[in-house]
Parts: sequence; structure tokens; C-alpha cells
Amino acid sequence: MSSDLLLEARGVSKSYSMSLSPRERFFEAVFGWTPDKPHHVVLDNIDIEVRRGETLGIMGRNGAGKTTLLGILGNVIEPSSGSSITRHGTIAVLLAVGAGFNPQFTGRQNAELFCSLMGLSSAETAARMGAIIAFAELDDYFDMPLRTYSSGMMARLGFACAIHVDADIVIIDETLAVGDANFRVRCYDRIQQMQRNGQTFLLVSHSPNLVANFCTRTIVIEKGRKVFDGPPLDGLNVYKDIRENLAAGKKSLPSGGGSDLVAPKLRLENVRFNEVTGRDGVKRGSLTCDLLSEATVPNPVVSFGIRNQEGIVICSYDSEHDTTQLKPMSTGDRTSLVFEFKNILLAGAYFISARVAEQVGDVTLTLGTHHNIARFDIVGKGTNSGLVDLSATLTTATPSLNDSAPEVAIR
Repeated sequence: MSSDLLLEARGVSKSYSMSLSPRERFFEAVFGWTPDKPHHVVLDNIDIEVRRGETLGIMGRNGAGKTTLLGILGNVIEPSSGSSITRHGTIAVLLAVGAGFNPQFTGRQNAELFCSLMGLSSAETAARMGAIIAFAELDDYFDMPLRTYSSGMMARLGFACAIHVDADIVIIDETLAVGDANFRVRCYDRIQQMQRNGQTFLLVSHSPNLVANFCTRTIVIEKGRKVFDGPPLDGLNVYKDIRENLAAGKKSLPSGGGSDLVAPKLRLENVRFNEVTGRDGVKRGSLTCDLLSEATVPNPVVSFGIRNQEGIVICSYDSEHDTTQLKPMSTGDRTSLVFEFKNILLAGAYFISARVAEQVGDVTLTLGTHHNIARFDIVGKGTNSGLVDLSATLTTATPSLNDSAPEVAIR
């Protein structure tokens, strides 16, 4: 077995009894789950591996089974079945705000309990307490009962404990979503610092930007099944497909391919991308394609989006909000489309995706998604870095002794 393998689970499943009978539930609690009784399947035969230094992002709709999976991996919840769950290190688990903490204990007492459960001695706990207090920034509340805390304060306490116990794996389930903006920024900075030092994370989030920026691998779960395991950008596409297919009323799971049509009403064909320079000398990206209608669509809608290689959306366009909306299309109609944008992007790889849809009343029904239909690369070694070129410059001058510039107070 590889020395960098920290966590391995095979065939993990979890079901909960649907019985309302106290007698049956008692016997199930004592003797175990009975297969012939009504039950609800939360997880269905999931395999997962986590290796040292990875940041694994787990995505899925509410109720998909993400929290249950994390609970099983963190040894908080027992699986109904599973051939093996092997842990090769310590795991710090933050499953929910306040989960695992005693509301009658103070923040300090809960922090001491957390450290003790992670195997730290009293001396080791005392040595870390100052750092936990400093990061949590709870002031006098640190010595008050947890029942007086807001959800954001509990998130501060939980995260501060988890990052100071030297766990091999830190599992975080949406804890960061409840903190204020300043706290989240500090958490993200600390996560990046720990990543550089080789820390392993499991993160559950609905935020595409968080997954794209922090995760090295992504798993997507839908209805208790693992439907994707791979690069974050591809995982974000699969997750987006699931949400859009659900909105469109499609029941089957996406295949994870580059294009997924819900209904063969509208298609994009003959996609081409070029870079052009206008008369003003400004470079523009130009994507041309044909929109083909295979049925009558009174209110067609097309959307285009540009993302970088980390999956961050740079710009998006939606014809639904344009005053020059597309005209109604009948079967066999073909319309040429030109999607242009001012290309002030900085060095990197960029991808264009598209969506075709139909507006029905005040609802936009997605008919198809086309991921990464075009790629273009920007090469440059300028002084500017980031996402877009704002022509930032620096000038220097020798100040005159006679110059008296007003002072600006920085708060």
C-alpha cells in the first residue's frame, strides 16, 4: 500500500430505517439494520481514496449524502455496509456548526475537549491554547458557555481548534459558509498556508470558486452515488449539469461529457474561435457558431461564459437579458451567432462554454449545455498579473521641497 495513502474506503453504503414503530427501531438499534424492513438509502456503494497533500472537494445537491459520507470517513457515523474503511492518520472533523461540542461547556472547555479527543496531552493542549484563542478572536466569549454563541462564533471556535491539533486530515463541512467575510478570508489564507506545508483537506462546498481555487481533486455525489471523481474543472461541469438537468426535469444523471442535450430543440454547430483586432487597435475574441432549431421555439435563449483554467468565471453573457433578444425559431431555422468580447485577459488558458435554453413565461428552461467548446491561450510576461489587464503602471518622481501635498488618512 502506498505510504501517502491516508484514507481508503471501499463499497461504503448507509441506510436509515423508515420504520415508525418504537419496538422495531429498538431492535434495529440493538441488533442492527434489517434488510427486509423499509429503509432510505443515503449512500450507495462508494469507493474513495485520499492521499497525503490532496485537497479533495466534495460537491452535490442538498440531500445527496455528502455530510453522511464525511461522517463515515471521519469515524463519526457507522456505515450500514462497506468492505473496509482504513485510516492511516488522525482526522479532525468539523461536520456542522457546533457539532461535537457541548453547549453547556465554555469555549475554552470545548477546545480542551476537542484537543483531548484528538489525542493531545494536557501539556500539548495548554501549549496550543494561546494560538486557538488568538485565531478564534472570541474575546470574553471564550470563557462563556457555548449556548451563548452565534453560529459564526461556533464556526470560529471549531475551525481554530481543527487547524491547531496537527491532524493528518482536516474535514470541513460548510463550516466556512457561516462566518463573516473577514473570518473567511483568514480561514482561506490559513488553508493555503497549510496546503503549502502538505496538509490534507476534505472540503464540502457549493461554491464553484472555492472548489476551483483550493481543491486538487473533486468528487460529485448525486442521490447517494459517486458520479464523478477527477479534476476540479470537470467536476464543476458535472455538478452544473446535475443542477440544470434537475431544473429542466431530466431524471437521468449526466455522463460528464463535453455536451449534454436535454431535448433536441436547439443545437450549436460549426463553432469557430478567432482573435481579431478592431480599427481602434483593441484586440477582441470572436466565437462564431450556428444555432439550429429542430422544433418550434418561440423564445430561444443562448448564454456564453468564459472561465480560466481554475474554473473561475471571468465573464458571462445571457441573451435573456439583452434588448436584442433572439427571434422565434421554427423547425429547420438556422441563425448565425457571433459572440465577441474585448480581450484584456492576462496570461493563461481560457475556455468558452455555452448554453441553449427556452424561455417559458418567467422561467428559463435549459435545453442543452456545451462545455469548453473553444479554448484560447494568452501568452505574456508583462508586469501585470491576475485576471484582466488594467494597464497598471508605476511612475516615480523626486519630490520637491516646496511641494505640499495634502495628507490622506488611511483607516
